[in-house]
Amino acid sequence: MQTLGGIAREGRRGESTGGCRHLGRARPYQFRRNVPDPLCAAFAILYRPVLRRAALIALIIGTVLTAINQGDVLLTGAITPLVLLRIALTYMVPYSVSTYSALSANRMEERP
Repeated sequence: MQTLGGIAREGRRGESTGGCRHLGRARPYQFRRNVPDPLCAAFAILYRPVLRRAALIALIIGTVLTAINQGDVLLTGAITPLVLLRIALTYMVPYSVSTYSALSANRMEERP
């Protein structure tokens, strides 16, 4: 099993190398249907395909929104700590939405 910082992840060729090792936690997320071991929320958020896609979406959408909302400030060079905070938040919104969408789409149905 390959781990990164104690977190199981997919192998290089797409095969699954393990799941969540948090035995006491609810594990409601299953991204690959052929893997019998679902993931808890912490592992699901740190699941490499979710991270990669969310980062790519944040980079693209965040850049477009930053150009729209802060473009004039960046062009004039009047960058303040508040502007930097706004830019950081601009990138965090699409990242958060993408991660939430992935988790929502891959949540397993509750079984009675």
